[in-house]
Amino acid sequence: MLSLLKTSEELRRYVSVDTSVVPEPVQREQERLRGQLLLPVLGATLLHWLDAQYAAGAAATDQTPAGQLLARVQAPLARLAMAGALDELQVSLGDTGIHIVSTETQKTAFQWQITALRRTLSRKGYQDMNALLEWLESSRATTPELQAWAAGPGQLYRRQLLVSAVEFSRFENIQESWPVFEALRPLISTQELFILEPQLGYDFLSELREQVRTRTLTAENEELLEQFVRPALASLTLARAVPELGLRLTGDGIELMVARLDDSNSKEADAGLDQLLAARAFEAQRAADIRLEKMRQFLNRTASATRYATYFTLGPYRAPATPVVALNTAESKVIRFC
Repeated sequence: MLSLLKTSEELRRYVSVDTSVVPEPVQREQERLRGQLLLPVLGATLLHWLDAQYAAGAAATDQTPAGQLLARVQAPLARLAMAGALDELQVSLGDTGIHIVSTETQKTAFQWQITALRRTLSRKGYQDMNALLEWLESSRATTPELQAWAAGPGQLYRRQLLVSAVEFSRFENIQESWPVFEALRPLISTQELFILEPQLGYDFLSELREQVRTRTLTAENEELLEQFVRPALASLTLARAVPELGLRLTGDGIELMVARLDDSNSKEADAGLDQLLAARAFEAQRAADIRLEKMRQFLNRTASATRYATYFTLGPYRAPATPVVALNTAESKVIRFC
């Protein structure tokens, strides 16, 4: 099995453990994370290059590109693998069933302690993933391997106008959560297609997407994205996510998915939950509508043949002085509603 974290000393750099070897459940969880979490971010070529460097003796303490990348890979790998293996580490399976550790000097931790540890390890592990992605971006020009990553797998996650949990959190606070942002990705694409495209036009939206993907944003497009488009897109996504991600389709039906910090009094915690969720979605939608209106005013006021030219020539540009045609007048034979 290919592994980028093989010794207990490496594991102890990130997790406090009292063991001389990496436990088998942690090793198996590493294998799963390698394919499901690391491979989509690093890509096969860079991941195999790191495997080769690690096999050749690279260590997380080395001040080389391989050593620095290994350190940023081992951190989430160790913490998330340990968090995912906690349930198996608590018990042992034998011919007579499931057993727990209980001796004169040792006993299994209380469930609340295990839950708290899993939450802490998961939170830190996904923060490590944000740090890994930021390091890859900041170091992408330093070696041929990272340059190849930036031109290939490093562009796959940049196909949307909001590219990371850290960036999304600058506009709508999701605590820079990697899992939350991954869950929001399909909704971001939907909101770009259904809401932003009619506002910007297909050609101008395609131009913005291409420049974000290839890291070639012009100064004027960067200004537009930061001031209007990204804040509006984040709010639009959140407004859609509150009702949509609150439910999960399973083999047994539809489940309500609302996490609580304290579930000891869940019955009382449900009181008014639907009103709170509806209010949050409404405020996010209202903020998005205001930003979109200001964006249209800004573009129609500043666009020309030389500035925001794609929007001006191919998009829904409307000169500020253009009179608004009333839908309904006293002479209208048919009353229209918008």
